[in-house]
Amino acid sequence: MWAKITLRHRLNLLFAALLLTWLVVDFGRLLADAGPRARAETESVTRLTSNFVTTALMHVQDSEEPTRDLTALVANLQNMRHVRVGFVAEGDPAIVSTFVAATDAKAPAWFRAIANAPLNVVAIPVVVRQQRLGSVLIVADPSDEIDEVWSGAQNQAAAGGALALAVLFASSLFIRWALKPLSLAGTVLARLQAGDYSARTKPTGSPEFVETCRKINSLAGALSSLRATNEELIERLLDVQDAERKAIAHELHDEIGPHLFALRARAAVLASRLKKDDLGDAAAAATSICDQVEALQGHNRRILARLRPAALEELGLVAALKTLVEQWRKDEPDVALEFSADARVGELGERASLMAYRFVQEALTNAFRHSRANRIEVSLSYGEASATESVRDPALSGLRIRISDDGRGFAADTTPGMGLMGMRERVRALGGVIEIGVAPNGGAVVAALFQASGTKSRTAGNS
Repeated sequence: MWAKITLRHRLNLLFAALLLTWLVVDFGRLLADAGPRARAETESVTRLTSNFVTTALMHVQDSEEPTRDLTALVANLQNMRHVRVGFVAEGDPAIVSTFVAATDAKAPAWFRAIANAPLNVVAIPVVVRQQRLGSVLIVADPSDEIDEVWSGAQNQAAAGGALALAVLFASSLFIRWALKPLSLAGTVLARLQAGDYSARTKPTGSPEFVETCRKINSLAGALSSLRATNEELIERLLDVQDAERKAIAHELHDEIGPHLFALRARAAVLASRLKKDDLGDAAAAATSICDQVEALQGHNRRILARLRPAALEELGLVAALKTLVEQWRKDEPDVALEFSADARVGELGERASLMAYRFVQEALTNAFRHSRANRIEVSLSYGEASATESVRDPALSGLRIRISDDGRGFAADTTPGMGLMGMRERVRALGGVIEIGVAPNGGAVVAALFQASGTKSRTAGNS
């Protein structure tokens, strides 16, 4: 239930609880003061009235008509505040009880009970010429004082309640105004959640809300940029897929197609010669068929290697890279190709190994295709790296894959191609970054760097 209450209502409830607590405490203070205040008042008036009646009775004893003077004395004391004075004749207890119990209190009984201020009754005997006529009863009644406290409490409660309502209303308006930026921020976040990354919120309100709005706008900008990047990557991925399919189609049409045609023709020739028992021509046709099959197998291996390097699964990363390097050395004998790899590279997982192989494969393809270099160096080592993202494979920690050449380097207006974009995404997916720069000998250098964990490099093996 509490979780469904909004922050605005929670703050309003907090202010209401504080104001109610203030009213209750203030009322309790008045109630706590009511008893001592009433008792002090009754004791004071009882003392003063007793002294006055005692003094007046001394004059009554010397009066020629004491009964008349006594009656006049009692009559003159009827209008005193907080006290009742009466004369009770000797031997009339019923009148005493009625006189003492009489009250016109206005405060409720529970309030008077909590105040705990009882009646204060004093009986002063009246003796004239050695004859006791009765007693003058002085009843100090705190009801008037308690009624005043009750009336004051009511007035203060009414005034305090009105003030509390005014403060609560004002605080509600203030809270609504103060939390308005939060509501606007929530609206913008809802739009972002719905995919509208153009939504922005105006930084307003307190400094905390201004900072929050700025962060939300920054998040919206990052999401918008990320979506644009993703759309670009999807487009590039589709282009790469189409280019790959086109390349495979060319391979099948231009390379494998002629061989299949030649095989069919040679097979027809072989069948014809066998029918004529021309064994010499049949042997030549069979040899040609073998050559065509061998060529087909070579093309098939190249296509399979482009789709999925079988050597990586069968031999491991280091051996697969050595095989790749040897193939390039065979295809490009005029270029000096050096390769070195730390022994720990073999501990990489399947995904990381495929990433490293593809990275080296693409980098070598670019170097041989564009650099016109005389020397190319490939190294996989461990040490300090400048990457800042967390790696996904512990064996990647501190790995540095570097391909450099002494060719013509990158042109100033060079834009990243499909291959480079694919390399960057592969490396980034595993928590690394790509650095592209100029080699010490003037060529180009492409490196994949992963965050170092303080591991020291071991001696790399060269081939």
